[in-house]
Amino acid sequence: MKYVCLDSHTLPGADYGIEKRILEENGFECVIAECRTDDEIVSAAADADAIGLIYSKISAELMDRLPQCKVLIRYGIGFDSIDIPAATERGIVVCNLPDYCLKDVSTHALALILDICRKTTYLDKSVRRGEWSGNAGWRINRIDNLTIGLAGFGNIARQLAKYLGGFDCKVIAYDPYLPEEVFRNFGVTPVSFDELCAQADVISVHTPLTTDTRHLINKDSIAKMKDGVIIVNTSRGPVISQDDIVEALKSGKVKAAGLDVNEREPLTDLDDEIYKLDNLIINPHSAYNSVEAEIEQHEKVAQSAIDVLINKIIPYNAVNKKTVKMKV
Repeated sequence: MKYVCLDSHTLPGADYGIEKRILEENGFECVIAECRTDDEIVSAAADADAIGLIYSKISAELMDRLPQCKVLIRYGIGFDSIDIPAATERGIVVCNLPDYCLKDVSTHALALILDICRKTTYLDKSVRRGEWSGNAGWRINRIDNLTIGLAGFGNIARQLAKYLGGFDCKVIAYDPYLPEEVFRNFGVTPVSFDELCAQADVISVHTPLTTDTRHLINKDSIAKMKDGVIIVNTSRGPVISQDDIVEALKSGKVKAAGLDVNEREPLTDLDDEIYKLDNLIINPHSAYNSVEAEIEQHEKVAQSAIDVLINKIIPYNAVNKKTVKMKV
């Protein structure tokens, strides 16, 4: 059996020795590759039974060039980089890691909300410019007077709702795929997306990236929001139109934003217009990161490969578990 991680270079500093040790102990050949093109992927993984990926795109055409593949494992929660119907049609189990960094991402979202609500990063920069005024920047309110709106109410948003419970603020959430009792169990009020836009002082984005959620936050939905709304995104960059939120931040319609993910990544051009905005915090897609999450991430990748190829079961974290018929 052979396992190949396709694009290890996209997680610099990651400890791939974790899954390598586990997989080799279970009889796998384990290759940690740095593929940048489809041809390089085929060269490294044409004979691989299990393939791991961070950001590589796996299309139907590419799958046909990977005939041995029985399981694709995404090193994260989102799986929009994989053609799921094509994988299912070919008997390939597709796994993600839906529960490996819940506390980390939810804590990061909370940190961005608190940072913006208290202007800590903004005021640090202000002081470093030689200014000394607690009133610099935007007006702020006590968090317990704010309504926090969660766009999407999956595992991370639910963990965030638990944390927010200690701040005595009102929490509302939009998720069209959940029954009302799920929200109520977390002390959260379910609302429509338009109601979320109209009522929330802070909107924290937690939806996966799908055709329905791409640019969910755009100039039209922003127009429905309160003047001076705060927006935080720790899910997927393209859920928010980057051009539209930049314009809204410039106009003041959006008071401030905290973006761990962006539509265009990496943002390495320091002349980009987005870096001219003092009311924006940008992080480098880092919300997942902690020592504990890294260990869990690599262990779960290894276990997913073992479950499919040795234990011959479809793991709990297979996103197509209800429809895929495993290759023999």
